[in-house]
Amino acid sequence: MRLLLFLMFIFSSLFAQSYEEYLRAQEQAFSSFKEARDKEFSEFLNKEWKAYKEAQGERAYDEKKPEVLPKAPKKKILSQKKKEVIKKQIIAPLPPKKKEQVYKKIVILPPSENIKTLYTKFFGVDLQIHHDKSMAISMKKNISKDKIASAWDSLAGSEYETTIRELKIISKTLRLNGWADYLLVKQVASAIYSNTNEANIFSWFALLKMGYDAHISYQSHKVILLLPIEGNLYNTIYYTLKGKKYYAVDYYAKGKIGSIMTYDNGYKGANASLDFSITHLPLFAESKEDKRLIFRINEKNKAIVLSYNTNMLRFFQSYPQVSYENYFSSAESILLSNSIKKSFAPLLKDKGQNEALDVILNFVQNAFAYQVDDQQFSMEKVMFPSETIFYPYSDCEDRAILFTYMVKTLLNMEIVGVKYPNHMATAVRIDEDLEGDYIKAENVKYIIADPTYINAGIGMSMPQFKGSTSYSIVSTGGEK
Repeated sequence: MRLLLFLMFIFSSLFAQSYEEYLRAQEQAFSSFKEARDKEFSEFLNKEWKAYKEAQGERAYDEKKPEVLPKAPKKKILSQKKKEVIKKQIIAPLPPKKKEQVYKKIVILPPSENIKTLYTKFFGVDLQIHHDKSMAISMKKNISKDKIASAWDSLAGSEYETTIRELKIISKTLRLNGWADYLLVKQVASAIYSNTNEANIFSWFALLKMGYDAHISYQSHKVILLLPIEGNLYNTIYYTLKGKKYYAVDYYAKGKIGSIMTYDNGYKGANASLDFSITHLPLFAESKEDKRLIFRINEKNKAIVLSYNTNMLRFFQSYPQVSYENYFSSAESILLSNSIKKSFAPLLKDKGQNEALDVILNFVQNAFAYQVDDQQFSMEKVMFPSETIFYPYSDCEDRAILFTYMVKTLLNMEIVGVKYPNHMATAVRIDEDLEGDYIKAENVKYIIADPTYINAGIGMSMPQFKGSTSYSIVSTGGEK
C-alpha cells in the first residue's frame, strides 16, 4: 500500500513537472513574437526572395554647369515704366524671431537596472538609449535570407520595446523629420552592434517599428537597407518593388551596387516614406558660429557678420541631394534669421522693392566665391543657407536658395526658383512695374533675379538664358 502511494506521488510529481514545462513551452512559443504581425512577417521572410537589378537615380542637371561666370556689363537699377507710379516703400523687415526651447540632454529612465545604457550625442543633444542583451544578433559573413529571417525572429522575440519606445520619444521631443529619424536609428544601431550588417538589420527592424516602409536586401557579403523617398533622391541607386522605388540611401553618389536579393511584401502598419522636408527645425542644442562677409555697396566695402547654429549646420551637411523644393522651402536657424535682419535692416531702410532686391542680389552675387560642386566636393551637393554661409565656395543653386531665404526673411515677398538645363536662378513677384525679363508661374508674372550673374540687377538674365523657355519652376513654399 505504501509502495503504491509512493509511486502515485512520484507519478503525480513528474506529471506536474511535465505539465509546467509544457505550459512554459507554450507560453514561450506564444510570446516569442510580441505582435501577431511579427509572426506573419517572419513566415513571409522564410519564403523565396527574388533578385532585383539596380537602376541609377537621375541627375539633377541635363548639362554641365558653367565653371566661369559672366559679369553684367553694367550694374543697373531698372527704372519704372510709368513716372506716375509712386515708388512703393518696403514694409519693415519682419521682427526678430523668439528663440524656441532647444534640448541639450534627454534622459529617459530605464524600466530595469539590468538593461544596458548607451550614451551618445545627437547633433549636440546628449542621449541615453537603453537596450537589452536579448537584442544581440550575428550577421558577419555568408549572408542569406535564412540568416536575415532568423535575425528578424531574434529581434522580434527580444526585449526591444524599451529601445523603440525611447527612439519614438526622442523623435517627437526633438521634432525630427524622416531623414533625422533615419540618422538617429543608424547612429544608435552603429553604437550597439559590432558590424555594419548587424547595424543595418537593426535599423531595418527599428524603422519598421517606427512606421517606415523599410526593406532589407543582401548580397553574399553585405546587407543593404532600402527606403522609399518622398520626392526625389538624385544620383542614388534604387530598386523597383511592385512599382515603387526603394533607394539604397547609404550609397548616395557612390556608384554601382549590382543586383540584390530582397522581398517585395510589406510589414503591416509600416507605410511611411522617408520625408526630407524641414517645415519646422529640429530642436537641436544651439552652438553659435559667426562668419564675416564683405561686399561693396555705394562704392564702399561693407562688412557684415552672420551667425548660424553649427549643430543645424551638421544636420544640413548630412543631406544627400533631394528635391529642390526641400532646400527652397526649408526653415533655418533663428541665429541666421535674426543676424540677417540685424545686418540688412539699416541697408534697406526707405528703399523701394526693386532697390531692396538689388541690395540683396548684390550681396549674394559678390560676398561668396564661385565654384561648381564637382570641384569643391567631387559630387553634386545642394546647400541650405547655413552651408552657403559656412563653405568657402558656392554655385548657382546654392545662391538661389540663399537669396530666396533672404527675400522671404527681409521682404516677405513671393519668389520661385527657375531651373534651366544647366543653371538655377530665381524670379520675384514685384508690385512695381519694371523693365526687364519676366517668367510666368501659374499665370502670375515674376521678374528674373539671378544671384549668380555678377553685378546684374533685377530683371537681368544671363545672355544665354535671355528669352529662354527651357526652364521649370521650383516651388519655394512661399508663393500664394
